[in-house]
Amino acid sequence: MSVKTLILTLAFSAAAFAFVTGPAAAEPSEEPFEIVPGSFHLTSSTYQAGAHGDLTVAFDFAHDANTVGKTHNDLRTTVVNLPPGFIGNNTAVPTCTVAELLSAGPPFTEGTQCPRASQIGDISFEINLTQKPLPETVTYPLYNMEVNRPGVAAMLGFKVSILNQLLSVTVRPGDSGITVTTPDVEELGEVHNVSVTTWAVPASSAHDAARGMICSEAVLGCPGGNHPAEIPAKPFLSNPTSCGPHVATMESDSWEHPEEWSRASVEIPPITECKRVPFAPSIVVQPTTNTAESPSGLNVSLLVPQTWEKPETLATSHVKDTTLTLPVGYTVNPSAGSGLGVCTPQQYEAETAAGLPGSGCPQESKIGTVEVETPVLAEKLSGAVYVAKPFDNPFGSLLGLYIVVKSPARGIIVKLAGHIEPNPVTGQLSTTFNENPQVPFSKFTLKLRQGATSPLVSPPACGTYTAEADLTPWSAPEFPRHLLSSLQIEDGIGGGSCPAGGVPPFKPRAVTGTQNNAAGSYSPFYLRITREDGEQELTRFSTVMPPGLTGNLTGIPFCPDAAIEAAKARTGPHGGAEELAEPSCPAQSKVGHTIVGAGVGTVLAQTPGSVYLAGPYHGAPLSLVSITSAKVGPFDLGTVVIRFALRINPSTAQVEVDATGSDPIPHIIDGIVVHVRDIHVYIDRPGFIINPTSCNPLAISNVVTGAGADFTNPADQVPVALTSPFQGADCASLGFNPNFQVSTTGKTSKANGASLSVKLTVSGTLGTQANIKQVKVELPKQLPSRLTTLQKACTAAQFHANPAGCPAASVVGYARAITPILPVPLEGPAYFVSNGGEAFPNLIVVLQGYGITIDLVGDTFISKAGITSSTFKTVPDQPVTSFELTLPQGPFSALTANGNLCALTRTVLVKKKVRVGVKGRTGKRTVTRNVRTTLPASLSMPTEFVAQNGMVLRQNTAVSVTGCPKGKQAAHSKKKRKKK
Repeated sequence: MSVKTLILTLAFSAAAFAFVTGPAAAEPSEEPFEIVPGSFHLTSSTYQAGAHGDLTVAFDFAHDANTVGKTHNDLRTTVVNLPPGFIGNNTAVPTCTVAELLSAGPPFTEGTQCPRASQIGDISFEINLTQKPLPETVTYPLYNMEVNRPGVAAMLGFKVSILNQLLSVTVRPGDSGITVTTPDVEELGEVHNVSVTTWAVPASSAHDAARGMICSEAVLGCPGGNHPAEIPAKPFLSNPTSCGPHVATMESDSWEHPEEWSRASVEIPPITECKRVPFAPSIVVQPTTNTAESPSGLNVSLLVPQTWEKPETLATSHVKDTTLTLPVGYTVNPSAGSGLGVCTPQQYEAETAAGLPGSGCPQESKIGTVEVETPVLAEKLSGAVYVAKPFDNPFGSLLGLYIVVKSPARGIIVKLAGHIEPNPVTGQLSTTFNENPQVPFSKFTLKLRQGATSPLVSPPACGTYTAEADLTPWSAPEFPRHLLSSLQIEDGIGGGSCPAGGVPPFKPRAVTGTQNNAAGSYSPFYLRITREDGEQELTRFSTVMPPGLTGNLTGIPFCPDAAIEAAKARTGPHGGAEELAEPSCPAQSKVGHTIVGAGVGTVLAQTPGSVYLAGPYHGAPLSLVSITSAKVGPFDLGTVVIRFALRINPSTAQVEVDATGSDPIPHIIDGIVVHVRDIHVYIDRPGFIINPTSCNPLAISNVVTGAGADFTNPADQVPVALTSPFQGADCASLGFNPNFQVSTTGKTSKANGASLSVKLTVSGTLGTQANIKQVKVELPKQLPSRLTTLQKACTAAQFHANPAGCPAASVVGYARAITPILPVPLEGPAYFVSNGGEAFPNLIVVLQGYGITIDLVGDTFISKAGITSSTFKTVPDQPVTSFELTLPQGPFSALTANGNLCALTRTVLVKKKVRVGVKGRTGKRTVTRNVRTTLPASLSMPTEFVAQNGMVLRQNTAVSVTGCPKGKQAAHSKKKRKKK
């Protein structure tokens, strides 16, 4: 977490490594310029972890000892990298200006006007300042300089005769260690055996004798004196607080061969006794709202008491790892994804100390701010919190954060990558920042934004919640500190009463209907289910369509099960996007689309989906499959596949979305609590949904189920019944012209009884004809019911358990229906079924096809005169172009016959042309006369059809007798004429 950052500051310390030169340029050498192997050393006056020890850096450049110590070529640049953890304090001493450094100060011309208190050490080296055979060693004060260039954390300086040198102290962006650079050393001398000492506590009286001291033959020895700093003694340097290996490196080049670097490294003596380093952090975690289940930001203050005001104490350990775990109930807000951007690894890498906002991580990926207070800088450091690109971050995770803290003026930048791990069951969030820079901070404050798209959702109930943090010090990684912070939820949503916990309230709403309610017409269907924040989560819903509101399945293929499984397999990081680009199900099977709103507050994340027709599922003959691309802004959770079982009521043909056979609505996906608030379903395939042909007041019934915290506990599931009124319009404009034909065979017998065949046909296109609601027929008295067959009826219990188990004698016929809304006919047997409560069995026609079963139930009544009538009171409001029912002859025929049907005749007058003679004339002429003709008797069947729109058609349907022998009626007719 760290922001530690700040780190930076650090820079001051190192300063000390300066490299200088002398007044005369070196002669070109054939020998390479290099750092003398083994000459580079970094030593401290103490190796106690966190102690404030004087730091000395020493090194030498290759030179010719036989020629007055001349170096091989002239020094150009020296760069010294202190190990991470060596810290410099920019507030310990005042600074010296360049003007003051350059101004001579009494009593020596080599002196400066720099304040005594600004001296932080000294620099010594060998240089040939005169033409003497051997070089001399000189020592000059090293000052803390005023920074006069941007991008530099601190500057050091010294003055040697005519040589003035400034050293730049910078903070490395990677490990926040200090780098001291001596750039572009003047070609005025050949220096070697360089030693730079930085005082840990510059204002300490221990340095009074050396303060302002210059050692040089030019100034006749080493004049000095008792020169107190006259400022409070504060530490300027501190050792690392970790006891691991520490390596310092340096590199130098020459003017003759610039950029051809000579390099050296050294492992400093071990830092010891890390367990003595103090570390007493604390943390305060507060949400930006105390309202239940509301969008919430978060304020986190991490406090680490520092000891930089006291030279005699050890520095506080730096923070190595930080893990913050929010209480259960605080979850990711899906609404946060709306309009949110992300920071890619390349953009994160492009963040620099001098970069303008947006030059690295884009502003739209920013979700918070950071402020850091450090004891080694006078000013606070500020930064931002960015969302890392899902699955394309250092952790390969869905959720990640980047913290970038910078000071453009000082060239300081600290970048931290954090991993957020949501609990897959509860959604609880744990955020970890590991391997933070070894820099001190006294207070680190992180603020995640508040608003409609805040990144968090507060818990659903009031109470006290506890956040937990584990802070691991660099001084003792094996002993993390476990911290707690209490959070309060005190108010209900929108100022309402405070939720007390337990099962939350649940008052969902549902709006359903068709876009155009014209009877019998095609129209898109819509369903919207909503709930409010603070209510139970939506888990399931069922819908029962009103009678007659149906779908035309002809020409729509099923989405294959394999395609549905392929959709389920499309998980992150690109599953949702892939589904949007290339849907798993074929386009021909698509019947609609969905829009799901998830999140809390006034802004919901909208996720699109498609609805496809699919085959049998969980015992239902048909199903709908909703495939939603769970992609919100930059977050892609793959696909959400929910399959809904469609059952068809066998009596009314009503369509039901069955909740028990359907998949649940997900509550949590990859640890992200979905918080579904709004579900829009549009079944809008052209020519698919058909309105009823009845204009009676109807209703669409919905049952919406919610759940509290425990989605697996049935006791925590709360179903709520909701009804939406539905009524068709303009039914009177529909026609009604069924054509009904009936026949029977004349060949009857006592053993096989009689037969009956009926055929109903309806002409006209969908939307122009009303469907049949009721049918009543009275059989001719010559075709009474066969009592021995009625007595063998299947019981209602057996029929409803399994019609195939009914006695064979109860199967009395076979039917076949053709409907334009199914690609196959419906056909099946007709049964006599006794229900125990009526005098006569019902005639139930079982029509099956496409996995669908429809039971047409006819009430049977036999009058005292022996006339059988059948009334089908609840014919489904479904379009039928043809219906055929055959009650065949056989040992268990439904009907018998009174007498020989072929012997039944009727005499009619028929106009015929005949040849007749004329009195008084010979020959004959043709005339037209009414001639009596004997025909088979016409059986009459009173019939009544009632349409769904209320129209009634009553008629006496003639029952034609077929299969009679030819000539029989003629012979019978001749006998009658002879008798006359």
